[in-house]
Order: sequence, then structure tokens, then C-alpha cells
Amino acid sequence: GDPRADWAEMEGDLYDEFGNYIGPPLSDEEDDDAEQETEEEEEEDARMDDAEARADQRLAFVEDEEAEAPGNQVVLHEDKKYYASAEEVYGRHVESLVMDEDAQPLEEALIKSATEKQWQVQEREIPKTTVSADFLAGLMSNAELIRNVAIAGHLHHGKTSVMDMFVEQTHSLPSPK
Repeated sequence: GDPRADWAEMEGDLYDEFGNYIGPPLSDEEDDDAEQETEEEEEEDARMDDAEARADQRLAFVEDEEAEAPGNQVVLHEDKKYYASAEEVYGRHVESLVMDEDAQPLEEALIKSATEKQWQVQEREIPKTTVSADFLAGLMSNAELIRNVAIAGHLHHGKTSVMDMFVEQTHSLPSPK
């Protein structure tokens, strides 16, 4: 049958199904040995007790510091400490500065360029096209007719030349002199 029952019979029912000892109390040989202790062992025990007392005094100081830490108390989200402070990480002799994230305005570049760029306006008026401005305005007002185009290609494969041809077909440009 049951392997647990067979095991219990072999062990004489000294252990339960989990392996815990449930038999009669073990012999009292420890009591006999305690009576035979010598004076040297008693002195050693006394020294060990003194050492343990001194260690307990030192630990009591540490435990008093740890007693301030919250155990199962309710701690507000604002009061929780998730990370060590800079002083705890680097020590008291290191100065650490914490800056606000948005201290620098968006208009100011992160890395300032060595030269200042100057822009020039080349055309002040809308260029003349082969189609009327009313036709272009009508195309823009009808969202279904708007098409977005991207021109992609490898280096030196004619992307700019294609754009030049599109502009040449749709705009009346003055001839280069």
C-alpha cells in the first residue's frame, strides 16, 4: 500500500508524514555531562557571558538608531525614501548640486555654436506658377486632394535633380544669367 505507512512502520512511528520527530523524548545525557564540567569550563563560560554582555551593549546602541525607522507604520508617499541621498553615497566632504530640469529656456541651444548663422530672405513674394493661385487655394481647402510625397534615395542618385525638374515644370523661373 501506502509508502508513508510502510516508512512509518520501518521507523517505528517515530516520525510523522512530514518527517518531524514525534517519538519519546531523547535521553538526558546532556544533564549528566553538565554535572561533570570543570572549573576551566566554568571560567570560559563566564568570559563568554561577559563578552556577550559587551556585544549586547554595543548592539543596543545600533538597535536604538534602527528603532526610529518605521516598521508597520503608515508612511505618506511624500515621506518615503526610495534612494540614498548624495551625502550617503559620496560622503559629507563632496559637494553635490541638484538643478531643476527646466532651468534652461527652450530658445537657448544646449550646445552653443561657435559661429552665428545669418539668414537672408531670397523671395519676398509668392513665386509665379503655371497654375493660378485660386486653383492652389482650392486644392488646399479640400483635404482629400492633398498628397504628401517623400523622395528618398542613396547619395548622389538624383533626388535634388528630380525636385529641380518638379519646380521647373510648375514654376516660371527667370533664366539664369
